[in-house]
Amino acid sequence: MNPRRLRAYLILISVAAIWGAAGPIIKYTLGGIDPLPFLTYRFAISSIFSMAFFAFKLNKGKKFRQLKANFPLVLLYGFLAAPVALGILFTGLDKTTVLDLTLIGVISPIVVTVGGVLFFRDRITHRERLGIAIVLLGVVINSIYPIFKSEGVRLTGNLILILYLFADTSSILIAKRIVQKKVKSANLTNLAFIIGFLTLAPITIISYGGQDFINTLITLPLKYHLGVWYMALISGNLAYYLYVRGQRSIEVSEAVLFNYLQPLFIIPLAVFWLKETISVSFILGAAIIAMGLFVAQHKKSQAK
Repeated sequence: MNPRRLRAYLILISVAAIWGAAGPIIKYTLGGIDPLPFLTYRFAISSIFSMAFFAFKLNKGKKFRQLKANFPLVLLYGFLAAPVALGILFTGLDKTTVLDLTLIGVISPIVVTVGGVLFFRDRITHRERLGIAIVLLGVVINSIYPIFKSEGVRLTGNLILILYLFADTSSILIAKRIVQKKVKSANLTNLAFIIGFLTLAPITIISYGGQDFINTLITLPLKYHLGVWYMALISGNLAYYLYVRGQRSIEVSEAVLFNYLQPLFIIPLAVFWLKETISVSFILGAAIIAMGLFVAQHKKSQAK
């Protein structure tokens, strides 16, 4: 195997593990702090390290030519990836379960694959279209199941998570385009977190008041601080940098397949740590989704 491709695989497996743990950690931490101050606190931490990164690079004489040349696209990526996508994710997860997030998240590679067809001229076969349709059916069944149990809040959360996937997918496709223009992945991700903080900080201050926001952080128990710091530095600065870097040597549609590994980390944590229960709709949805993934990927595997 090509060493660069192997390195990309190892990087993306690491990212799958980090982001697999992120969902349960977000859900747990939301038990102590609301989504908006959580995100603002997270981006504040990330931004400190990001600004230190840029200061270090400037001290070394780096000019960031490609970053400046593609700044409008970089700005759009940062806005979508940080405050928009993550803001929607935190809001949705606050209202539903991590297990629902697991199944809904399967849409992400599917949507990215479709985006690859539209923007990068990737080809998609009839069998892949059929598989995608089956996957979507499984996701829809699990997402709307709360209607039959009169769980309106959970249903709202599921619909918000679906909206998150489209924002996140847009940022992934934009990141691929930016990397193709020779923008360094570290520059891209660090600027995104600064954009996230500058966007959300004023909203948080207006919504909560500056003093109340500070008091929230001062009185926050240590276990919730640890959750925020994990999301800021491990799932944030480190994982986003690795994810963009991992896409350099492989196709977009191939890179997103590593997202399918995340449930291996999410489900055990959701069940044994958060004490969530596996419902009938989850089992049915998972079975249909697995069938759709098999149909969509089977022919591609045979061709290889």
